[in-house]
Amino acid sequence: MNKQPPSAPLPSAGRRPRKDDGSGRERLLDAAILLFADRGIANTTVAQIAKAGTVTSAMVHYWFDTRESLYDAVVEERLLPLLQAIWEPADLGRENALELIQGLLTRMFDVIDKAPWLPALWLREIIQVGGLLRERVFRHIPPQRTRAFRQKVIDAQALGEINPRIDPHLLFISMLAQVMLPQATARIWHEVNPTLSLTRDQVRKHTLALLMNGLTGPNLYATAYARKPS
Repeated sequence: MNKQPPSAPLPSAGRRPRKDDGSGRERLLDAAILLFADRGIANTTVAQIAKAGTVTSAMVHYWFDTRESLYDAVVEERLLPLLQAIWEPADLGRENALELIQGLLTRMFDVIDKAPWLPALWLREIIQVGGLLRERVFRHIPPQRTRAFRQKVIDAQALGEINPRIDPHLLFISMLAQVMLPQATARIWHEVNPTLSLTRDQVRKHTLALLMNGLTGPNLYATAYARKPS
């Protein structure tokens, strides 16, 4: 006997019911992500997810047999496409190091424009020790690409194109921190200083200026100041 979703209509003859039928499952995943980013996974109940997704708790259990399967779906169907959108367009063979870095930074911000919940979720459940999505996401970070990225930076330093004081092993971590942290904590800083409003565009411009100018080292500043009239 085929399992039917609670309160769902019977399928047409010969058609086997599927757990991903309809838009309810997608709506539920979107609702779960927003709650996880805002409250944290440990503080979010199935009933809250069901209410936000406008379905019953029984439907949550129908689509996701366990909370673990829900976490897997969040990572595989929502987070992994974002990681791929950041990394896959990178041309490690043709782009120079600065082009590669700027492209990665730009795509990080483009992804957040489409998924504004990402910085908060990243801070709560991925980068934090004990985060419930941490191991699931880290399994999918492409080690060959991160190694190639570091080597690209090392080679550029040897050519004098990137500040030699930059640590290639820390650079990508710094990029993530500069992109994610200000946006994940914007609400807190606004509470501390109500006149401060950290828009994504503001953070984008600041991060690109800070990192790209820092990467090119003191020669850029020396040249810029030499051109200024006294």
